Amino acid sequence: MMEMNRPTGLPAKRALRTALCTIAMSLTSAAWAQDLAEAQKPTLAPKVERLTSVEINRPASYAIGDKLKITVFEQLLPDLRGGEGRRDIVASAVERPELSGEYIVQEDGNIYVPFAGSIAVAGTTFQDLDHALSSALSSKLNGSVRVGIQLAEREPVYVLGPVARPGPYKFIPGMSVLHALALAGAVETAPQDQWRLLDTARERERLLKSSERLTRSLARVAVLVAERDGTKPATKRLFELVGTASGKARLAEADTFRQVERSKRKKQEAAIEAAIQSYDAELTIQRSKLTQVESNIGNRSLRMDHLGKLRERGATTDATFYTSVTELGDAKERLQDAKAGIAQTEHRISDLLHDQLRIAVEGEVEREREIRELQSVVDEEELTRAAVTTALAQLPGILESQAANRKEMTLTILHRTQLGLKRRPAQEDSSLEPGDVLQITPAQAARIASQ
Repeated sequence: MMEMNRPTGLPAKRALRTALCTIAMSLTSAAWAQDLAEAQKPTLAPKVERLTSVEINRPASYAIGDKLKITVFEQLLPDLRGGEGRRDIVASAVERPELSGEYIVQEDGNIYVPFAGSIAVAGTTFQDLDHALSSALSSKLNGSVRVGIQLAEREPVYVLGPVARPGPYKFIPGMSVLHALALAGAVETAPQDQWRLLDTARERERLLKSSERLTRSLARVAVLVAERDGTKPATKRLFELVGTASGKARLAEADTFRQVERSKRKKQEAAIEAAIQSYDAELTIQRSKLTQVESNIGNRSLRMDHLGKLRERGATTDATFYTSVTELGDAKERLQDAKAGIAQTEHRISDLLHDQLRIAVEGEVEREREIRELQSVVDEEELTRAAVTTALAQLPGILESQAANRKEMTLTILHRTQLGLKRRPAQEDSSLEPGDVLQITPAQAARIASQ
């Protein structure tokens, strides 16, 4: 019987082993396929954590240094006209001026209010402070108390360190370190050094304008000196700066402008000369008229003498004699007028001659003064040109060295609390509070200070 069962049990065991091996191989293949699929999956970006609604809607709190304008109202006689369960506090509210006013949150985070004493403010919200003030004052006063709180002023945020514009900046709700860095010009110190490129462009523009003023001044001086000394214009330095062709063009331009000035002065002198000639002709006429008047006076005098003798003999009337006297007086008056006219004409001629001489002298003086001023301009522009050229020549090496030595900045926030200043590291997205000091330090300097 046992011999009969033994052969039949061996095939069953073999079948069972075969089935187990098959299952194990299937599981191994499935696991390998799953691992392969996991390895071939694309790497997903890390999930960005979002602020919760509680963090977004977190109410703003007061800080040390805030200036608060608090107005206190006391309800003396509640008005029940609207019903027993309704009171109109406005109808019977009276302001308490001895309690109202401006309060500054002190370094301990509190404000002192009469009757209420010291009230903790720093870190509290508007609702918290409203409730604390109302409760504290209601327990000291007879009636119900309501307060009005207004945030009048907040301390600025201070930015210190190697930035373009360090100093205080007005605090804005929700202000972050990146906002302060942008206001202070730290963003401008980008790896491209754009502000230095702007400086380079400005210096090149300054060099161009300086060279322009220098060449124009040299051309003007050369023309004026040549006119004064009666020589040819000096062109050596001018040709060195702009070349022969451009130098000749500048000289021609300066000479043309000088010719216009000389033409204007010559026209003034010609006008004066024409006026002098006109007055000379008028003076000749006036002197001829004077001669006639003098001759007429001589004749009038002889006639009056003759009539006087006739009047003595009774050969003429008194009326005729006095008529002759009047005519002689009129002639003498005309003589004085003629002499006065001649004197005025001679005075005018003298003034014109003086103006003619003044124009000539002023032209020479003005030319000499302009030569001196232009020489000063030339000297100044030569110095400016040399300094700017040297700076531009050294600037590429300076930019390269600064780019090589640029280090990462360390950001630190100094926050004022009731227990003193607290120092904490900061990132660009760190929030700022009123009175915070943002300190920017090169990483190498920060490591040396820590050691």
